[in-house]
Amino acid sequence: MFALETLESLIKAHGLLFLTPLAIIEGPVVTVLAGYFVRLNYFSLATVLTVVMAGEVLGDILFYSLGRWVIGPAGQPPNWLARLGLTQPRLEKMVRSFEHKGGRLLVLAKLTHSAGALVLTGAGMARMPLIPFFFYNIIAAIPKSLFLLAIGWMFGDIIAQVNNWILYVSLGALIVLVAVGVMWLRPKE
Repeated sequence: MFALETLESLIKAHGLLFLTPLAIIEGPVVTVLAGYFVRLNYFSLATVLTVVMAGEVLGDILFYSLGRWVIGPAGQPPNWLARLGLTQPRLEKMVRSFEHKGGRLLVLAKLTHSAGALVLTGAGMARMPLIPFFFYNIIAAIPKSLFLLAIGWMFGDIIAQVNNWILYVSLGALIVLVAVGVMWLRPKE
């Protein structure tokens, strides 16, 4: 992870060339930072909004593609998904949910951000058509991106103060997650 000063100097030096791939990988955090950089007049609001929206949608396409072409159709789920609790009946229920209310599920997942990756991957597994997927994704990404940019604009000054806290909490969570994952995936004797 970059220190805030390093990130700021990289963005000053490389501009959108550096910001664009980061927006695809970690959209919300980068969007907040981008709002702060708009306030500092490094970029125009229209340009940053376009970049973060494109990054948001491209990142979501990656999750959709994971569900549609890597994990596969809503047939028999791979063993590792079944181990996570995605059994055949649950998978069939998920597919039916996307047939009837896929748009609502996408918008809710995008706006709450808590289940975004799972719902986007599920949309791919359920073979949600691409046109409605794009439509609902963009509809939800606009207010989400504007809200995150506004947070960065208003509260960007305190980013430096909480940057270290976020780093330590993220590192601790990653260590715990890796340890739990290793113990969980370890073969039983």
